[in-house]
Amino acid sequence: MAAPHPDPSTFPPEYVNASNAARIVGVVGVFHFIAFTFVSLRLYVRAVIVRAFGVDDALILAACALGLMSWICLVLQIPHGLGRHGAVIPVEERIKFEQITFWKTVFSDGVAMGLLRISMAISLLRLKRDLAWYRYSLFAVMGFVVAYSIQAIAWLFVYCTPFSGWWEFQWMNPFDPRCKSFTVFVNLVYWNISCNIFTDVLLGALPVPIIWGLKMKLRVRLYVVGILNLGYLAVLMGILKAVYMLTTGGDPDAIFDYWVHFWENLQLNIGIIAACASFLKPLVGRLLKINSSVGYSYPETPYGRSGSKGLQTIGSKYANRRRAADESHADEFELHTKAGSSTEGPEVITSVEGARSRRTSPHNYSAEGVDAVPSDNNSEEIILQKQDTPHGIMMTRDVSVRYSTK
Repeated sequence: MAAPHPDPSTFPPEYVNASNAARIVGVVGVFHFIAFTFVSLRLYVRAVIVRAFGVDDALILAACALGLMSWICLVLQIPHGLGRHGAVIPVEERIKFEQITFWKTVFSDGVAMGLLRISMAISLLRLKRDLAWYRYSLFAVMGFVVAYSIQAIAWLFVYCTPFSGWWEFQWMNPFDPRCKSFTVFVNLVYWNISCNIFTDVLLGALPVPIIWGLKMKLRVRLYVVGILNLGYLAVLMGILKAVYMLTTGGDPDAIFDYWVHFWENLQLNIGIIAACASFLKPLVGRLLKINSSVGYSYPETPYGRSGSKGLQTIGSKYANRRRAADESHADEFELHTKAGSSTEGPEVITSVEGARSRRTSPHNYSAEGVDAVPSDNNSEEIILQKQDTPHGIMMTRDVSVRYSTK
């Protein structure tokens, strides 16, 4: 049986009027605003600059929307006792408070966190889609996230009979016989903590060896690795949430600081920030001095002089300086030389063909075209890369070169 509700008039005025609602709503609101800003900038980059809006972007947008809903729930809980001592809140108000808490937990801690992790895994697939172990590992992570997210949501509906017991009586007596054993509750908390930490560590660690092996500037490599590992801050928030869940569970005064849901909201928002930060390179690259620097590739041997009319093929790359991030990798050029005639020596006519995708030259002696999709040799923009790169403009030039053999 639950203890009788105390009479608020027996408490001193400062205790009755004490409230942490402004701190709780304010701090969570600031972090959500930052997360919303990062999502907006990411969508601008993906939809406007690189024009490659994908499933992962839609999922992160949905997670951010659920984060906003979670913050709105905090605002709605203020008149029902958020940030106040539980002993001074009337039972009917506390029931309304706990009902909002239940649905907030379902959509924020259950659905939103799952969408966030799946979005991160889909984004990471772009790094090395052709590497089997890496691709299968990310698919396995996504499957695991879906499975344990469904489990976490389902147990909220079966823990008490009926599930409305979460707000009707469980908060008053965690050992109410209409709910499962409190030991089951504790074990499920530990299980969900373990799943969250495991997936967050995997999503932070899996791309590190791939990125470290790419040929890019050290500053860019450190930037990308550091951004991806911002997710470990979300892991810390999750651990703090779990600690308070286990130490304050069943405490009627838990709503005074509301630590469990405070850290839960910060965990979601920091996770969203970490998931979006790596996409902002086109906007902050110049400021952080991490703009792409695609070097020129010169032939290993210089133009040789020869009196014969032999054929010569030379391949080179030139950096395309266009501002769009999806076009910041190098254009591809093929140089074909064929012999001509001249009174002073052989005449070399050079045909230059430029394209943004693999092309086959009509000449048998042409150099093989280079795929427009960035390879490991220049992979600073892989995450931002379009899935289907459009063909560019073909350009042909005939250049006559005459030199004397004297």
